Amino acid sequence: MTAIKFGVCGIGRIGVQHCRFFSRTPESYELVALCDLDSERVSAMTSEFGGKGYSDFAAFLADPEMELAIIATPSLDHARNAAQALAAGKTVLLEKPIGVTAEDYELLVQLSKDYPDKLYFCHNHRFEPAFMNTLAIIDEGLLGNIQVVKLCKHHPFMRRNDWQMRLDCGGGQLSVWGPHLLDQGLQLLGAPVRDVWSYLRGILTPGDGDDHVKITLVGENDVAAELEISNSVALAGPYCTIYGDRGTLSYEQDQKNIHLKYLAPQFRWPEAAADAGIPVSGKPLSAEQELSWIEETRKVEPDTNMWSQVEIEIAKHLHNALRNNIPFPVKSSDALEVFRVTEIVKKQNPQFNWIG
Repeated sequence: MTAIKFGVCGIGRIGVQHCRFFSRTPESYELVALCDLDSERVSAMTSEFGGKGYSDFAAFLADPEMELAIIATPSLDHARNAAQALAAGKTVLLEKPIGVTAEDYELLVQLSKDYPDKLYFCHNHRFEPAFMNTLAIIDEGLLGNIQVVKLCKHHPFMRRNDWQMRLDCGGGQLSVWGPHLLDQGLQLLGAPVRDVWSYLRGILTPGDGDDHVKITLVGENDVAAELEISNSVALAGPYCTIYGDRGTLSYEQDQKNIHLKYLAPQFRWPEAAADAGIPVSGKPLSAEQELSWIEETRKVEPDTNMWSQVEIEIAKHLHNALRNNIPFPVKSSDALEVFRVTEIVKKQNPQFNWIG
């Protein structure tokens, strides 16, 4: 089976990560092209990774060897660059945010219809080990019926002044980390979104972007997902907390251990009814019998660097899709739903000067 010959356009921080991790498995991927407006960066990266170097996007797309184009250009260019690469006959892996404007959304909806087996979306943080472990625990049924999901990405307390805090560059945490938490939240919600509520603020940033994001999603199944992203939390809370009707799961920002407290599988509540004649001082049902609690801490597996693992997983799944006809786990509908919800949140927060 031949390796996928790929190129990366946009070799900043995340583009270099794609070069590094996709190239780690030469039996699966071969890097043949690199493109960036910075010619010195192109020269340095081709020296490290090999392949032909380009500073012109059209010339990059015309490379006859390249089958797969990974688009990691500036956020505002993502959707348009994806359209150009698809029109040039390339398969595309599109970095997040997959688009920034309402026009981008409409374009990507059409491209998904026109190129169903050619356009893939890089929502790689659904492959975080702790998140994957959490899905497996939910499938075990230990927590019972999930009621509330809380996801919080608390960055170090900081006044961030780079381009990712400028809306005219496609920045703001709604676009920077929002796609990751929205994708995870939608997976945990387990049903179509019925309601969206949001609260965005610029608290510490000297830019015009949002650095504190609060979004609540309610599914048609009545499960609620509460998402928070912030640069302004001095005491970070847990990254993930899940409430079920039989227990709770939680893990911290370092994502190393998952803490669980749940009722023993054999435990069943006795039949009961609320009685208007029972005084408030009376004992609750849980006090009439000792609850069969089980508490445990599970080490997240694999015990590896999360940032590396999400790259390894997205590369593996994309190779399986392109060479083994195994469906790619990030469906186009998943990525477009993240984008759709993002547009709703923007409309709910008109105090920001959103582009488009």
